[in-house]
Amino acid sequence: EDIRLNLPDLNRYFEEEGITHSFMTTQIGYQFALNCQNHSLKHLSVGGEKLASLAPPEGYIMHNGYGPTECTIFTTTYPLKEQEQNIPIGKPLDNLQLFIVDKELNRLPLGAAGEMLVCGPQVGRGYLNRPEKTAETYIEWNGLRCYRTGDVVRYLPDGNIQFVGRQDGQVKIRGFRIELKEVEAVIREFPDIKDATVQAFDYPNGGKFIAAYIVSDSKIDIQALNAFIKERKPSYMVPAATMQIDAIPLNQNQKVNKRALPAPQVSAEDREYIAPSGETEKLFCDIFATILNLDKVGATDNFFELGGTSLMVTRVIIEADKAGKHIAYADLFSHPTPRQLSALTVQQAEADDKPDTTVTDFDYAPIHELLAQNNLNTFAGGAPRELGHVLLTGATGYLGIHVLRELIDSNALSVTCLVRGKDAEDARRRLRNLLFYYFGRHYDDITGSRLSVVCGDVTSDFSELVSGPIDTLFNCAANVKHFSKGTDIEDVNIGGAQRCADFCLKTGAALVHVSTTSVGGVWTEAGAPAPVLTEQQLYFGQDLGNQYMHSKFLAERLLLDAVLHKGLKAKIMRVGNLAARSYDGEFQVNFSTNSYMGRIKIFNMLGCCPFDQFDQPTEFSPIDETARAVVLLAGTPDGCTVFQPYNTHTRLLGDVLAGLEKIGTQIRFVETQEFVSRMQQAALDPAKASLLTTMLAYQGQAKDKPTQIVGRDNEYTAQVLLRLGFRWSEPDSAYVGRMLTAISQLGFFDV
Repeated sequence: EDIRLNLPDLNRYFEEEGITHSFMTTQIGYQFALNCQNHSLKHLSVGGEKLASLAPPEGYIMHNGYGPTECTIFTTTYPLKEQEQNIPIGKPLDNLQLFIVDKELNRLPLGAAGEMLVCGPQVGRGYLNRPEKTAETYIEWNGLRCYRTGDVVRYLPDGNIQFVGRQDGQVKIRGFRIELKEVEAVIREFPDIKDATVQAFDYPNGGKFIAAYIVSDSKIDIQALNAFIKERKPSYMVPAATMQIDAIPLNQNQKVNKRALPAPQVSAEDREYIAPSGETEKLFCDIFATILNLDKVGATDNFFELGGTSLMVTRVIIEADKAGKHIAYADLFSHPTPRQLSALTVQQAEADDKPDTTVTDFDYAPIHELLAQNNLNTFAGGAPRELGHVLLTGATGYLGIHVLRELIDSNALSVTCLVRGKDAEDARRRLRNLLFYYFGRHYDDITGSRLSVVCGDVTSDFSELVSGPIDTLFNCAANVKHFSKGTDIEDVNIGGAQRCADFCLKTGAALVHVSTTSVGGVWTEAGAPAPVLTEQQLYFGQDLGNQYMHSKFLAERLLLDAVLHKGLKAKIMRVGNLAARSYDGEFQVNFSTNSYMGRIKIFNMLGCCPFDQFDQPTEFSPIDETARAVVLLAGTPDGCTVFQPYNTHTRLLGDVLAGLEKIGTQIRFVETQEFVSRMQQAALDPAKASLLTTMLAYQGQAKDKPTQIVGRDNEYTAQVLLRLGFRWSEPDSAYVGRMLTAISQLGFFDV
């Protein structure tokens, strides 16, 4: 025991006693192989932690081992033969079977990452006196008794298994999931680094950051190290703090003892500090420093590179607002430094009355002339369309999967679904699983005849992927996030619409494009009443500061322009608030992304709502009815270009919130100032702050201008649907109660 952790003494002991085989924990074995030359060993095995990178030692074979205690330790081994990065854990022992499965326990193909199941005689009987834990992790699967490891792995082409990480062990930094050992492996490549460990820590104000601890005989230039990491990995993988220490502390099991590491010092010392210039820059520097718990922040320091998260953005908005600087949620993503934010506020002050040129610099007169013909006379005087052979995008979305069901039940000759996936089999599996989730059927009886799947998506050219004739393309693909640091919203919502239009122009197919009534934006003209969005309008001066609204608006414009000038046959479906199914209350599987329900969740969390919102009309469009309306309207004459298929029945918001009593919440109606105060207080709690983004996403988008809600009118669409034999159901209190109760039971309202 005295020499076990003293590597030179341990090396001498091995040679004196003629030791040929040894096992060490990964951290100890790594240091032993790196620093000790041994003449007696033939095999050295390591395990217990991920072995990131290492060159094989001279004189003996080094084995990277893997295996949970629940399966009698070793399960796989891998002989290290050359310098490798992300070293595999190898192949299973002879009498074990390993399977890699997805969340539904379906086997995954080569290269796909999933959970490892271990089956064989080494699998233990369970946990002592813990029957619930035993039942959760020791399962019967395809006739085999298996242990669910919770480890994420993938098969490599040569049959070896690569360890990816723990299902519950990956660290989420600023919304990105990273593997700490991956950062550690890069640090070990930096000159003169002898040892390193990377650990995750919590900010006092919420969110996580990573800190690196390095060992070297010489002083390491931290700025140079960070630059080295940034050249090889994304910026969010650069540690927020790096500390040089004498040695990595280990616990009695010879693994890194995180508790013995010195507290990480997150400061500006590791960055080039540029002092703020002017009061506004200093204001934002101080706000960043307070929220990120830093001594100081420079004018060019990036909020997110310092460890800021989307949860913390809400606090920046609130603190800036207190100082009279009004910024929108998206502003911090596009202007992440104090200097950029300061310049933005100056620009906003100078350009409050200047319109968005991407919207305003366009001649809308021809489009409005086209939409003027979008009326009942055109519907009555034109010939209906047959759907024929259909291509459907966005089939795995909430609306898309229900449109697919309607198309299957319609007179469509066939339906081809464009589905994202690792490969064709993965795409088919995704769609098949969702069909069963929502409808209790896989539709295997029509797969290959009327129903087929193509692996692809609208962010790239898919025209060569689709074989056979296509008469109608339904584009249900959409990115429904409010804001994004990158262009992913525009790539799907604008770029996807353009690719769908190009496909239809090339093939002669008609396009049915799903949009949103949110293209009406908000009204900021003081003294003028807010207009009403109808099917005969596109642009009337509305504010489209929200990134999602903006992208959907521009998508509509490019399609209508293509109808006018390129001969595109297209229909735009502006849907409303997509809600639970009318007949059984089934809600979307990813209900947490529903914007409207996110607002209900905020009212539930705060326990109050402003008085002035009690009488606000609330529209619920059951998803099954919306899908049926979309498919019916797709068959209208070509001159019918824009529809607004949302429920003509509404309920008062106050009556909707009364339904929360069924889940034990009593909503009080309060003055607006009290409500705002409660929101600001909640924003100080990291667990609650993330929920507020649904409201804060729209707060401040029109800056200091008074904002009015743009009304909606879909009388034309309602009249067409009546003539097609369709009527909306009324969302009574029973319907609302079922919906709120159902999502409550799934933990939606938990904070």
